[in-house]
Amino acid sequence: MKKFAFVSDFDGTLTKRDFYHIIIDTYLQEWGRPFYEDWKKTRKINVEFLNKIFGAMGKTEEEILAEICRIPLDEHAETFIEKVKKAGGEFYIVSAGTAYYIDLLLAHRHIEGVKVISMAGVYKDGGIEIIPDEESPYFSEVFGVNKAKIIEDLKKEFETVFFAGDSEPDLGAAKGADVAFAKNELKELLEKEEKEFIAFDNYREIEQYLQDKGWI
Repeated sequence: MKKFAFVSDFDGTLTKRDFYHIIIDTYLQEWGRPFYEDWKKTRKINVEFLNKIFGAMGKTEEEILAEICRIPLDEHAETFIEKVKKAGGEFYIVSAGTAYYIDLLLAHRHIEGVKVISMAGVYKDGGIEIIPDEESPYFSEVFGVNKAKIIEDLKKEFETVFFAGDSEPDLGAAKGADVAFAKNELKELLEKEEKEFIAFDNYREIEQYLQDKGWI
């Protein structure tokens, strides 16, 4: 088996903010925030919600690509990814968003050697449309991507699987990983289920933990 995999959520974990929050605050302030608040009262943040937000941007593809390139990564993310790879680990991004903006940002930041498991996305009618793959072994009717199943499969390939996340779509993956790092909503969800995790605010803290344990 291979040594270890570090698996990270993208929005709000590897990045400072969810891309949909950035879009709401930048382009959809009048209706986007109330729409988000109303949606959260009764429903989960899922593909249907994201497509309503991303589909309402009303921008050219060039304008959207420029916005994607401005997504703020955790300041220590790039250094951390390189240290994981140098130590013989593999770095994965798993996202219930879309590879449309993840792949573009990674290319823009010249981050290589990262495996992305997410959903396809296309530019359509002034926005982005996320297209779940219902034939994928990782398809989830709720979130589009079943992160817990991804972790389950990676544990067959790697001796140790680490996971970092921040919200509800990450819960199953965090519970299945050998070691889970959690921030924001995910911390509360894991506490409710009395599952062990390591709280973090940024990737420098995760790096310190892995250094202290001799992983990197």
